[in-house]
Amino acid sequence: MNTNIENEEHIIASLQRDINLTLAFLLLSGQLTIRGVFVNSGRFSISLSGPIIGGARTIGKFGDDVTNTIIDIIDAILSILLIMDEIRLVGVLVGPGRVSLTVSGPIFGDPLNEPSLPNVRFFRQMISTHFHVDPNHFRHLEKE
Repeated sequence: MNTNIENEEHIIASLQRDINLTLAFLLLSGQLTIRGVFVNSGRFSISLSGPIIGGARTIGKFGDDVTNTIIDIIDAILSILLIMDEIRLVGVLVGPGRVSLTVSGPIFGDPLNEPSLPNVRFFRQMISTHFHVDPNHFRHLEKE
C-alpha cells in the first residue's frame, strides 16, 4: 500500500513539474508575463497572466522600450527559476474574463509545495460531486 501512495505522489510531482516547465515556455514565448506581486509577511508571490489565458500582455505605459525590456528580463528570470524548480505554481485566480497564475518558492520566502495525496483525493471528490465530472477520468492520469 505504501508503494502505491509513493507511486501516486510521484505521478502528482511529475504533473506539477510538467506544469512548471509549460509555464516557463509560455513566459519565454510571450504568452504569459508578470502581472503583479502579492506581498505577505516575510514572503511574496508573483502573478502571471497573458493572452493565452484571457489577460493582456504587460507592456510599458507609453510603449517605452526600456520598460518593455525590463519586463522581458523579469519574465526570463522567472522562466529560469521555474526550470530550476526554485519556484512553482502555487495558485490559480479566476476572475471575470481572465485567469491569473501565481508562482512562489523559497527564493521568495515561501516553502515549496510538495504533493499531498489527501488533498488530491479531496479534489477528486469535490470536482466529481460539484462539477459532474466522471471520476474515471482521474484514474488514467499516469506519467509514462
